[in-house]
Amino acid sequence: MLRYLDPTTTMTLGDGIRELRTAEGADSDAGENVAPDLVPDIDIHDSIHVLFACPTNLAGEISAHLWTIFGTTVRLREMRRVNMHQDHRQVLADIGHAKLVKTWFKNIPHLIATFYCSMRMTRKWPASDYSDYLDVPLDELRKEFNICLPNRRGTSVSRGRAGAGLRHVRDFNSWVSTHDNL
Repeated sequence: MLRYLDPTTTMTLGDGIRELRTAEGADSDAGENVAPDLVPDIDIHDSIHVLFACPTNLAGEISAHLWTIFGTTVRLREMRRVNMHQDHRQVLADIGHAKLVKTWFKNIPHLIATFYCSMRMTRKWPASDYSDYLDVPLDELRKEFNICLPNRRGTSVSRGRAGAGLRHVRDFNSWVSTHDNL
């Protein structure tokens, strides 16, 4: 299990982000494979995954979006801008509508618990200021903001490729464009 998923981990937010990116095959910063205008958003998104202990499978991505809406200062219009970006839309198309809806329904109990936990926070986490917290241990951040993490019993915490999708869609698109003659 990835250490950042442990509710009691003492690793820092920065170490957790590095662990997540290593697990996703994105050892370097997000800028190498992501559209330049999405890099700051991916950095914020990765910090949300780590702080709120969301795995990177599809269920974890959905959970991270709920935490973003209800547990952070990120505004819906900022999320919409990212979600409307062609790279993000391509990832969703690759996942497929049926699989996305099935995952939502399968995880309703966990998503309700996530919503409930987000409402119990003492204040919303200022996600755009994530870099101010890189050296702070996750257990301290979770205590400071009263972040209770829903029990993941019955849900998979396996690493997934959903999170890596946005990082690697540009690699695939550039490969396709260089191999048009196949």
